[in-house]
Amino acid sequence: MPRIECPACGEPDRIADRDVGREVECRRCRTAFFAEPALPRLDDRRPPQTDGSGFAGWSLVLGIGSVLTSWLCGAGVIFGLGGLLAGFGGLQSRRRGASVAGLVLSVAGVILSLGAIAFFFAVMSAVSKPVPPKPDGTQPPFARTFN
Repeated sequence: MPRIECPACGEPDRIADRDVGREVECRRCRTAFFAEPALPRLDDRRPPQTDGSGFAGWSLVLGIGSVLTSWLCGAGVIFGLGGLLAGFGGLQSRRRGASVAGLVLSVAGVILSLGAIAFFFAVMSAVSKPVPPKPDGTQPPFARTFN
């Protein structure tokens, strides 16, 4: 049964399918008009399905967190991997740009974090090597090994 509205008073009503396109009378104000189905109202529509926009937002947040924490050995990798997972989930959403930005920032954060880890191990291996004595046979100050 189609839903109609009276053009004079706006009273909603339902009519039989056979009355669509015919002249009907409003029950409230008794105005005669041709019955055309009313457009669905906002409350009659189904709620929209989620499209992954939340993933795009989380990808951006985690990507920024990955870059900001990349100097903490390992933390940038954790944020970056989360940002990558969320970014791929949000690529098909209406917020695709935020998802792509989150993916780029996540990759940058992971690379920076892995570089920080490599730098840390390089410094630690350089510091732990013994310092050779001076040509005159004396040790430089603070020349201890950390073994």
